[in-house]
Order: sequence, then structure tokens, then C-alpha cells
Amino acid sequence: MTDHNLRENPASLPHSVWPAEAISQLETAAADSLGISLFELMQRAGGAAFEHLTRRWPDARHWLILCGHGNNGGDGYIVARLAQAVGFEVTL
Repeated sequence: MTDHNLRENPASLPHSVWPAEAISQLETAAADSLGISLFELMQRAGGAAFEHLTRRWPDARHWLILCGHGNNGGDGYIVARLAQAVGFEVTL
């Protein structure tokens, strides 16, 4: 089994597609195991994405964030809010 470490090598993540139902079950299990709500889990995911993006592109000050429906869209809205809060120009 490959050790996937996003912080060290984001390209190391598997490229397989997971069914939405499986992801939903994993998110619920993760939130339950941490003793947090699904909304808090989404806030943490958005915060982690924001931190990763600012490390990856430290000079970017105008961000285009495309959000669909569902939880990934929610993560995107959180990234947009965090970027705007630190003064970045955000197009959502």
C-alpha cells in the first residue's frame, strides 16, 4: 500500500473515483469519530484546502473558485470566505 501524504506530495494521491454515497458514509464516520458535526468537518476541510493553496501559490491574490452543489461546493465556499477574509480578491 502506498503512503499518501498530501502535505508532502499532493500528486501522490490515488486518482480513482469514489461513489458519492461512499464519501458521504466516510464523512459521517470521520465526523463521528472526531466528535464534531458535518459542518465542522466541512469547515476543517475548507481550512485545510485554503492552507494548501496559499502554500502552493503564495503570490496569488486573485482567486477564481468554482463551486458546484453538495459538500465539495460547501468546501469551496469556505475557501472563498477565508481568502476574502485575508484580503484576496475572490471570484466565486
